[in-house]
Amino acid sequence: MLTITLPFSIDALQAAMRGYLSRPTVDIVEIVPEKLTGGVSGSPIYRLTVSYRSEPDGSGAYGPSDIISLVLKRGRTQSGAILAGSARREAYFYRTLARQLPVRTPRLLLTADDVIGEPTAPLVVAASNSLALNWDGVGCDTDWVLMEALPAEVVWPRASWTAKHYRLALCTLADLHATWWGHPPDPADYPWVWTPTGHHTDGLVREARQALLEIESAAWGEKFLPKERLQAWLRVLDDPACLLDLLMEMPQTLIHGDYWPGNIAMRADGPAVFDWQLVGVGPAAYDLDCFYSSSRWWFGRLPLSLTEIRNAYLGLLTERLGQRVDRSSLDIGMDAARAWRFAVLWPTVIVEHHVGLLANLHHMRKTALDPSFASLRRCTA
Repeated sequence: MLTITLPFSIDALQAAMRGYLSRPTVDIVEIVPEKLTGGVSGSPIYRLTVSYRSEPDGSGAYGPSDIISLVLKRGRTQSGAILAGSARREAYFYRTLARQLPVRTPRLLLTADDVIGEPTAPLVVAASNSLALNWDGVGCDTDWVLMEALPAEVVWPRASWTAKHYRLALCTLADLHATWWGHPPDPADYPWVWTPTGHHTDGLVREARQALLEIESAAWGEKFLPKERLQAWLRVLDDPACLLDLLMEMPQTLIHGDYWPGNIAMRADGPAVFDWQLVGVGPAAYDLDCFYSSSRWWFGRLPLSLTEIRNAYLGLLTERLGQRVDRSSLDIGMDAARAWRFAVLWPTVIVEHHVGLLANLHHMRKTALDPSFASLRRCTA
């Protein structure tokens, strides 16, 4: 029988489930693991279907088995500047900031910090052939989080979102930003937060510049970035102040960092937001551009235009703040955010996935290459 070793013990899992379920007598019967498709982070993600029994009335007699689904998310080693420490960042978010937000998130059960020095042995469970073969040697670091799994029916299909779904997601985004508007988390209190327009930029710029040089020397490079455009992006990385100054002039707030329908589940009681590995401090325009640009990239034509998305968000944010938010400043900020996100994120993606992207080049030009360059030109005109 093939097995895998989970990074926690049966005792730690049972104690966590007892707290989560508010049942002091939970007894685990079986754990069935399966590998899930990872998101932008590429972190290995596994669903654990856990069968358990409990004493429903304290009589000492266990009731029939019940089932709960959990998600184990493991950090990756050598994951690049954008994802360095992302698993630990997400764990800290759930431990601290999640409870302070008017935003529904998955509930946390365990993190790597909870089992440091634990005397009991790690949990070994049976696994399918494919999972057992993919489990070892996946390049995981020591950080991981175990949280509740959102029901599949509220997560998929995202491509069929209606205008109402997009407006609900914008409501949640406005709630998130308004909570910390103008007074984001202090790095002295939250030193782990990501700052895509702050002190994390050096690593992002270094990796993106190296990727652009690889694109420049590759036979396929000009299909993505003709020489004139590639040189323009290199100039941005050499002197990013033209974009960063615009972004830093905007009110700073708490940002999700990867806010788009792929990380939002539509529940009957409202959206639930997950994948907080890039949670950080930055301008609201960063999240708003991510929401629009990522949706366009993955889904093509959307039920709301960029203007409709911006106007809906502006109205919602103004209502929550009780003050007017300048539309032209937000437009400039979205241009700067789109150009900056392309400059530091897309070059490495192109290098790593150029074969697949070449097959989808027309769509990429329409949704990423051309819009980002147009934003750059407007910011540097």
